Amino acid sequence: MSAARDPGLRLISGVATTVINGSIFVGMAYAGMLGNDTVENPEPPVINVEILALPKKGIEKDPKQLVRITQPPPPPEPETDAVNLARKKAEEEEEKRKLKEEEKKKRELAEQQRRLEEEERKRAEKQKRDAERKAREDRQKRMNQAMAAVRDPRADEDLPEGFKDGDENGTSTDPNALLAKSAYVSLVSTVLQRQFEVPAVVSASERARLEAHVHLRIDAQGKLKGEPKLVKRSGNKFFDDAALRTAMRFGAGSELRIPLPPAGDKDLRRLVLKEGITARMKAK
Repeated sequence: MSAARDPGLRLISGVATTVINGSIFVGMAYAGMLGNDTVENPEPPVINVEILALPKKGIEKDPKQLVRITQPPPPPEPETDAVNLARKKAEEEEEKRKLKEEEKKKRELAEQQRRLEEEERKRAEKQKRDAERKAREDRQKRMNQAMAAVRDPRADEDLPEGFKDGDENGTSTDPNALLAKSAYVSLVSTVLQRQFEVPAVVSASERARLEAHVHLRIDAQGKLKGEPKLVKRSGNKFFDDAALRTAMRFGAGSELRIPLPPAGDKDLRRLVLKEGITARMKAK
């Protein structure tokens, strides 16, 4: 195929050369014809020369050959500002995510604490209800026993004449004397209980049912003589020790005083100063 193309190339080259040479010759002849004129410095003629592009020599491409797809150049590197902006945005998103996680954990902990407090409150309320119910049942039981004793005279056959709430060593059978003594015992118990502080280790349910009886001996000024004694324990050592400490606060050197029976009740006053009195200690 290359051999067949050579004559054509030579022909085109020859024609181009002839045209160029002819143009030069014509220009020169024209200049000579005008050489005898009197015109000085004539304008040179304008010669239009058309330059033909010659075909490039090489291997002719097969028309059946597919068009070659060239690999596009790699994209330009991102600018430094854009990279920094993207990194900053990613860091901000990560910070927001961490804050959300922390807030979620705080809410979960708060909810857990609320549930624990609610369970503790319900447990305390249940203990209080149970203690109140037991106290009511005990009172009802004592009332039933008292009513049964009243209805059955034989229940008191082995007991001497006296009062149910009287003292074992008492000798008085006067109802008014018993009433006065009961009122005085209640007064002394109230005065002591105002100073009674139950230890925190004693639960609320225990406080409602615990009771201790403390025997006191007092002088004419209402001060404690000697040491108080527990004649009936509550069953809780902390409660009993606190009851004794409360009674000791009415000793010599203290401004606290135990009230005496009314001056008009000489028998009761004489009995209290001689034998002492037993007070009931309950939680406030």
